[in-house]
Amino acid sequence: MQAGVTAHHPPESLLFGERADGTIAHISDVPSGIACGCRCPSCHRPLVARKGDQMVHHFAHHGAGDEHACQSGPETALHRFAKELLASRLALVLPPLQILGETQLSMREPYRFDAAVLERRMGAIIPDVILRRANRDLMVEFCVAHACPANKIAKIEQLGIAAVEIDLSELAHRASRQELEDAILIQSPRRWLHNPKIARAPSGELQPAPARFVTRVDPSIAALQRAYLSACREVQTMRVRSLGPSRIAADGLAHAIRVEVAGLGCFTVGPADWQAAILVSALDRALAGRSGLVSTKAALQQLRERDQLRTRFSRLSAAEAAALRSALPTFALPKAAIADWAMALSRQGILVPSSARDQWVIRRETLQLVREARQRHAGSVKVAASAPEPFKSRGRF
Repeated sequence: MQAGVTAHHPPESLLFGERADGTIAHISDVPSGIACGCRCPSCHRPLVARKGDQMVHHFAHHGAGDEHACQSGPETALHRFAKELLASRLALVLPPLQILGETQLSMREPYRFDAAVLERRMGAIIPDVILRRANRDLMVEFCVAHACPANKIAKIEQLGIAAVEIDLSELAHRASRQELEDAILIQSPRRWLHNPKIARAPSGELQPAPARFVTRVDPSIAALQRAYLSACREVQTMRVRSLGPSRIAADGLAHAIRVEVAGLGCFTVGPADWQAAILVSALDRALAGRSGLVSTKAALQQLRERDQLRTRFSRLSAAEAAALRSALPTFALPKAAIADWAMALSRQGILVPSSARDQWVIRRETLQLVREARQRHAGSVKVAASAPEPFKSRGRF
């Protein structure tokens, strides 16, 4: 920045944009201008990254003045960033827990978790994030503009699950990425919305919650839980193992894979591999003039033949599956995981739900885009193959 020039912040205060793959990018993560390749997380209009010397770096809506920018963009973007950050870091400083005026829990270091799931229904509510450690859940809500309403808190109390609210409403508009991360995970004000260890007396004082009967967990179910969480950790460290993801990327559909759904540990490969395997197969069939139908039944068979399913979790009894779903919000049967992914692609406009249950068809517009991408690729390969070989000397000069 030039000496004597004071940086100012634009009215938008939009520090985050949404990449083509659906993830959130901070302004410091992208190149300047329209080359940032981002869109507004709220209205989905294209963004331009403004990174000059006299203005705090920010995103702006391409082709629109600041006075015409959507008002919900900054709020939506910060909310999305906070959820993705917490899900990736799996660590959070918790608020103090006091019982009858005595502090029972006060942590300065982040509390570590084993897994996270975003916006998955739990009872009558959908928390922003559900964090899990061993066999315990913690619901996390982010307050960007509006605090958690009383009726939602009442529903949380009915579930009997601990819940925390983190207040992000006072974050500085020009905060760096590191400052934002520290605020979300460590420094921003946070409070207990509910904690089963404490209850409110009529006077408003906090008092120990009444003792509850503890049901012993079936040892076989406990072993299943440990095996599933271990499988999740294994898959999270895996690299891509097939050519499917690169083919999908070449087709212009990179945002259709790596979609986060529950059931991660039910597969022997990461989401990029099994999702690409299903989608590539459907695209190849459709472009060859055959059925491009995506069905959970056929997809399961395909993944089973590729050894991409963990046998133990694809052959659970109904009771075992129910017990795991109840204990682990991150668990889902492979069939449900495939269905959740297909529904996500429907929301992206790639697939269309069929009239038959658990079946989807590829949109004609999607097929046309893929057809054109493959034709361009085939043309470039043909040109490269027909190019003359460089002259090679057969002897000394």
